Amino acid sequence: MPSMMQFTAPLAYTYRATSQFDPGNSDGFHSHPHYEIYYFHDGECTYIIGDRVYNLEPGDLVLMHGMTLHRPHPKAGKPYVRTTLHFDPSAMRSSLHPDRIQEVLKPFDELGNCRVNLAGEVRLEFEALLQDLHHLSGHTSRFREERMHIRVCDLLYCVAELCQGHVQEQRVSSEKERHVQHIIRYVDTHYMQDIGLDDLAQELHLSKPYLAGMFKEMTGLTIFKYLYDRRINQAKLLFQFQPEMSVTEASRLSGFKRLSHFSRIFKQSVGCSPDLYRSQLHRQM
Repeated sequence: MPSMMQFTAPLAYTYRATSQFDPGNSDGFHSHPHYEIYYFHDGECTYIIGDRVYNLEPGDLVLMHGMTLHRPHPKAGKPYVRTTLHFDPSAMRSSLHPDRIQEVLKPFDELGNCRVNLAGEVRLEFEALLQDLHHLSGHTSRFREERMHIRVCDLLYCVAELCQGHVQEQRVSSEKERHVQHIIRYVDTHYMQDIGLDDLAQELHLSKPYLAGMFKEMTGLTIFKYLYDRRINQAKLLFQFQPEMSVTEASRLSGFKRLSHFSRIFKQSVGCSPDLYRSQLHRQM
């Protein structure tokens, strides 16, 4: 059975979740300050992280530093079984050996976002660690949380060992994956400018109908929905990390030409106006 476990420290663990993915209004693209360990057990899923597109296979371990826009796109009607661990690196530093902190967090700090496929004994060991963490979550011992942190540290040591040197892509991307990566990379670079299908067709030397259909097939949304999600996410990051920035300036720096358009798209995506989002965010700080 899947479980969702919250700690008093900034940690969250979900084991073998099987729920169908429901992205809601924002189509699921999001970012967060926490690091993330994502393990794919079974099913069919495309995962988009920044300008990378991964066709996941069972045994795939994905590491994310969190701030990059990312979104899973599981295939409708197919299984989608995954385990996720979100953690605040600053909260884990006190639990890690002081001489190993930099080395353990290096895969997230330097590799940023990457995938490695586990097989054989390595896969068995890693899945056993995930299962052990899950079993301990059901204990009622008053030392449960301390023991959980020890298990999480063990998991991080295991990940660091798997990523010694550098992680290389173990499977060559398909042509469609490469095209989608190219589109996302172009949008991420030019989101402050006006972007049309003509620009992308010229950039990739492909027809506009093929571009639009391929992107929809691989990601589950249109190119322009991704563009607006990218702009709205940029505005949210600006509000978070530059609290004195005005809504008008955030709109401009996110690529919107008109404040009214920004406000309308932001409310559709987030569920509230930019002003309200900004004020709520400041109250939490």
